Amino acid sequence: MNSKNNPNRPVNINGSSSNAAPPPRKRRSLAWLWWLIAAILLLVIIVPSLLAEAITDWMWFGSQDLADVYTTRLWLALAVFAGALIVGLVFLLANWMVALRASRPATLYEGQQDPMSRGTMRWIAIIAAIVLAFFMALAVAGEWPTILLYLKGGSFGQTDPLFHNDIGFYVFELPFYRLLRGWALVLLVMAAIGTALVYLASNYEQLSRRFTGQVTMGPGGRRVVVNPVAGPPIRLPQSVEVHMTILGAIFLLLLAVGYWLDRFDLLYSSRAVAYGAGYTDVNAKLPAITIMLVIALAMAVLLLINLRVRTWKLLAGALGLWLLALIAVDNIYPAIIQQFVVKPSESQMETPYIENNIAATRAAFGLDKFHEQEVPAVTSITREQIDENPNITNNIRLWDYRPLQDTYGQLQSLRSYYSLDGVDIDRYTLGGVQRQVMLAPRELNSDNLAENIRTWENVHFRYTHGYGLAMSPVNEIQGEGLPELLIKDIPPVSTYPELQVTRPEIYYGEATDQYVFVNSSEIQEFDYPVGDTNKLTRYEGKGGVAINDLFTKILFAARFGDGNILISNYVTDGTRVLYHRNIRDMVETLAPFLLYEDDPYMVLSGGKLYWIMDAETYTDRYPYSTPYDGSSLEFNYIRNSVKVVIDAYEGTATYYVIDPTDPIVNAYRGIFPDLFKDISEMPPGLIPHLRYPEGLLDVQARMYSTYHMTDPQVFYQKEDVWALPAANSQDHTASTLVPPEAYYVNIQLPGESKVDFMLIQSFTPSTKDNMIAWMAAKGDPNDYGKVEVIRYPKQELVFGPKQIEARIDQDPVISQQLTLWSQSGSNVIRGNLLTIPISNTLLYIEPLFLQANNSSFPELKRVIVATGNSVGIGSDLNEALDVAFKLKPGEVIPGGDTGTPNPNATPVPTLPPGATVTPGGTQTAQTAEQLTQSALDHYNRAQDALRNGDWTTYGEEIDAMKADLDQLAQITGVPIPTTIP
Repeated sequence: MNSKNNPNRPVNINGSSSNAAPPPRKRRSLAWLWWLIAAILLLVIIVPSLLAEAITDWMWFGSQDLADVYTTRLWLALAVFAGALIVGLVFLLANWMVALRASRPATLYEGQQDPMSRGTMRWIAIIAAIVLAFFMALAVAGEWPTILLYLKGGSFGQTDPLFHNDIGFYVFELPFYRLLRGWALVLLVMAAIGTALVYLASNYEQLSRRFTGQVTMGPGGRRVVVNPVAGPPIRLPQSVEVHMTILGAIFLLLLAVGYWLDRFDLLYSSRAVAYGAGYTDVNAKLPAITIMLVIALAMAVLLLINLRVRTWKLLAGALGLWLLALIAVDNIYPAIIQQFVVKPSESQMETPYIENNIAATRAAFGLDKFHEQEVPAVTSITREQIDENPNITNNIRLWDYRPLQDTYGQLQSLRSYYSLDGVDIDRYTLGGVQRQVMLAPRELNSDNLAENIRTWENVHFRYTHGYGLAMSPVNEIQGEGLPELLIKDIPPVSTYPELQVTRPEIYYGEATDQYVFVNSSEIQEFDYPVGDTNKLTRYEGKGGVAINDLFTKILFAARFGDGNILISNYVTDGTRVLYHRNIRDMVETLAPFLLYEDDPYMVLSGGKLYWIMDAETYTDRYPYSTPYDGSSLEFNYIRNSVKVVIDAYEGTATYYVIDPTDPIVNAYRGIFPDLFKDISEMPPGLIPHLRYPEGLLDVQARMYSTYHMTDPQVFYQKEDVWALPAANSQDHTASTLVPPEAYYVNIQLPGESKVDFMLIQSFTPSTKDNMIAWMAAKGDPNDYGKVEVIRYPKQELVFGPKQIEARIDQDPVISQQLTLWSQSGSNVIRGNLLTIPISNTLLYIEPLFLQANNSSFPELKRVIVATGNSVGIGSDLNEALDVAFKLKPGEVIPGGDTGTPNPNATPVPTLPPGATVTPGGTQTAQTAEQLTQSALDHYNRAQDALRNGDWTTYGEEIDAMKADLDQLAQITGVPIPTTIP
């Protein structure tokens, strides 16, 4: 046969046969040029913005005297990125270059060419390695907190009950090992895939000619492959086998490392009745994982041995054993143990593991530090006992923060661009007496500027800050149901010298988002309105970053994407730019590794305004501790370790460590020594205003509702689960409930002699409404952080919030009052029901607010008081107490008593001449109260008849109600409406 026509005739590796036709010349594509232009444009747009943000953030950290915090994070992230990039790039390129060199076939056949030139394949490998290594390095650099905690983490001083490792191993070290193993595994898989692709691409022609042939149509239209190209058997070079074998062995070693780490993950198992390793995990799953680990190591060794003995039988047997173990040992065997060994006697088998879970969860959430005491269920209380506790009664919160926010907005916003959002509660010593107060800062919201003045100049140069605050006592009512303001107006007017505000400007706050420029030589800032003119000012603080040159201008123009900064005449030398002005954005930029409370609060101290934010450390790696499931962020350990104080004028944030026993905050403190200070360094004027955080107590209360049970059998049966009682909606006509809320009160605990500022939360049994316990977290400096739990005997009844609400609804005077108010053009708003411990019993307080339908001006009109056996309503707390204790009769106020002129309103009825009050608190016959109640009874019966279609009874009851109202009008002198509902 002529070799010219032999398709299998070998040719020199460097060329084809002399009589082979040269391949047609391909037209070069310009696609690469367009890709290059797009990449350059992308770099030109994105890189300067990223650099500008990084540099200006460094400047901002420097303005906080925390440049070292930024550089520590930056240099660590860069070091990790560079290290991961170099290791990843070297590993990928080393594998792919070796593959390129080893994969080229020794012989080519006539008509065969490399599917791709060596140079092209080399460049593709280099580019792919750079891209993959870059993104993998970027991902691991973002895990800098994990790496830092590994470097600086210490001991918890506690060990887990299964492996007996310190808790610090699981919180600080294990996440790092997981990160390292995961990154190495992904890198190895990418390298192996790339290596396989190189080998396939380099031998594509051989594989194609070996396994393909001519396709023709056979009988019935079926496709048939005929004349496969015959050729010598394909044999990869020995170097290729060695390469892939080594990669396979490394993969198996990483698989074994994963099994070793999986052993510790049993401590976070959710298989058993309690979180953490249970009987099946310890006695079945753990041995199974150990077996899988040994098999993986054996497979790695056998794979390497195979390079010498060159037989795949041992490896195939090991692989089969691994698959069998994966199915039978790792999955089926634990399921059998769980089903047939554990479940028949689950409570007994799981008892030691339930004990582990209870102990770990209580320790992780700080529940083991709670002090519990049981007190008798005393339901009776006298007016004398209440009067003996003026420090409590004088600080009972009557104003609910929700309607008060609307009232503040109407009374004290003063201009549309001011807002008083977020009413807080605190305590101040005024005239030598501690008083509970409510307050709201007056922040400036540039979004509320009138359209014609919301210009770029006004938003960023003139309207730069809020001004002052409103403050009122929690329990005082002025005039027609308004708060008694202790601080009001602009400039702030204070009724006590302790409340003088000397620096009222608020440049940093909760509603402050815009960046602004201050200290421009060309323009002054708006300070506050004065009649038809405005008071102007200049910023005297050191907040923000000074703009002193064109380069800084360019940086901020790039950061904010605002070209006006470059061309504006107002940005002059010495102008300062204030940004990160939203205090939540500020603290999350400074320390993103902490968990911050949702409700920062403002404090007035020394004439200046400060924000205080609570911050918690947390982790989800505490062994055996049940995770909290009430948040999108999963954690099973939490500590309120940090108080953040932010100067509302200067914008400086200071982090004070309040819990030095927390190992996590100590680790962060070792990383960022300049960021954290001791609580002893906090200004003395701020210490009395610290309070226990609401968010933390809510988490602890929800966990405690189950984990107050420390007996494993009681826990297993869930015999004594508690619940947090929900409250009625503010709309008294609605049947919906609002989530339970803890609240701050001044109370005296049973067995103690002094009144403390505390945050309290109530508990009820999970399926009932009576109160079973309540907890109080102390906020005063000497006892800060102590939590007391007061429990009542299970066999005695103490009314819970919902039961008290039901008693209030069923009280005829209150029910009638609510009905009449709602029918007279007013909206009744029910405030938060407060449970006030006093003299070993409970006093329940609920304020009532009235709001006209055409107004957003809620006014505090009535206070409801309930005890274990009585309910009363009055215009203030004292009157409500008098009514509750039968010292004064309850009166109904028909009409809309909203405190504003209302032509439809009717005056308050008075007792008719000669009417008396009996010892039981009711009037004699023919009194206003009895006639009003009778009219209401007839009205209710009329409505029942109407629903039943009984028109005769309906008419009779309406006539009877009309008669009662006529008589009521005669004895009170108040005419009744001409239209009867």
